[in-house]
Amino acid sequence: MAIDLHDLVDNPRESLDIELKQWLDLTQNLNRANLARHIAALCNHGGGYIVFGFCDDASVDLNISTSLQLYDRDTISSIVKHYLAPSFECHVTSIESNAGNKHTIIQVPGHGSVPVCSQKGGPHDEKGRPQGIRPNTYYVRALGPESTPITMPDQWMKSIRRCTLNDRDTLLREMNEILHGHRTVSPSSLERLENWDKAVNKRYTDLVEGEKRINWPLPLSKFHYQLSYLIVHNDEPKPIEYLRNILEEINNEVRDTVYTGWSMFYPFTVPEISPKIFPENSDGTGLELLEENLTYEDSFQTSLPDFWRVSPDGRASIVRGYREDYRLIPAGKWLAPITVLRETAELVRHARAYSRRFPSNTEINFLCTWVGLQNREIGDFDTGVYWRPGKISAANKRVVRGSWSTSQISADWPQVVAELGCPVLNLFGVDFCNREFIRGMAQEFKSL
Repeated sequence: MAIDLHDLVDNPRESLDIELKQWLDLTQNLNRANLARHIAALCNHGGGYIVFGFCDDASVDLNISTSLQLYDRDTISSIVKHYLAPSFECHVTSIESNAGNKHTIIQVPGHGSVPVCSQKGGPHDEKGRPQGIRPNTYYVRALGPESTPITMPDQWMKSIRRCTLNDRDTLLREMNEILHGHRTVSPSSLERLENWDKAVNKRYTDLVEGEKRINWPLPLSKFHYQLSYLIVHNDEPKPIEYLRNILEEINNEVRDTVYTGWSMFYPFTVPEISPKIFPENSDGTGLELLEENLTYEDSFQTSLPDFWRVSPDGRASIVRGYREDYRLIPAGKWLAPITVLRETAELVRHARAYSRRFPSNTEINFLCTWVGLQNREIGDFDTGVYWRPGKISAANKRVVRGSWSTSQISADWPQVVAELGCPVLNLFGVDFCNREFIRGMAQEFKSL
């Protein structure tokens, strides 16, 4: 589940993903056992949060009768290792609410290829029964919400599915390491990608600065982002006459991960806006490639100011103005994390799909650039999504490079997206962007 951690303390609520707890004396074994049960249940649920400092009715618990120093990573880690197997790490964060109250949040990850089981019980009562947590028991979240033992077959289904998917990802990663080992990017590949990216940017800048019909709120040459990739392979370039069909096929494949109704690299068929064939270089030399230019629309009622180029040898680059500048007021004020991560995910998925057209592919290099970030603030197109005010970037530009084998991208695309996209959000103080955050947001990447 993707969430702003400050929202957990400013708008407290309980759900299957969120457990509110009063302050506990974690030196007491019964409290430690109860906490272990909730951690196990959230882990088997796929992850979630335990938020300390609230009563059952979501009011603030001001009775901090124990030292907050006990609410640290080492304490929580010792509880997990003592009661649960297999062991895992939780992230522990201290946050102050807008009201000035201190809270501690435990971020519980989802389980891996096997669910979490209790290996020990809590302290016994006068009848010899374990309290807080029972030994050799699998716990899960249930309506209430509460953390209960798994007793019905249907309670296993989601956990089994996660186990299967996680085991598959692990297997693919291990196979990749065996087959390829640690891969270093060849200087020639990096240089080719950088030269391609610069040439596309120059072509784009020349077009938008010379176009008089653009009715966009801000200058597109100064407020845009550019996402590029290059596939490393030894195959011949695809015939240019087949490239449109290839892009149509890829567009359909990408929809299993990202589908918004306005796809990247979409080969329109309407003559006025269909991509055209251009030589790669301005002097008329180089490969023939497809170029799409939608920067000349004067109203943008039926399109958005996209510019892209795709070469038949596995290079692609798209330049876009910030949608936030058109849909959110005032222009230049906002940046939506969903846009950054969803479009980075679409780029990665597109590159993965295109790479399959080159049987000898080994890796894909990425180069992503965001310009015009200074003084923007984190926000969202959906007014129902709350982001804590004040997440503002002081930097104007962020460039991120990376290279992954195609097997790595297939096995763990959220990690690739995190390494490419999270550095942008870090500029805004979004310090919880990671692989798990991407996985939590993935369902929002398909809005149709």
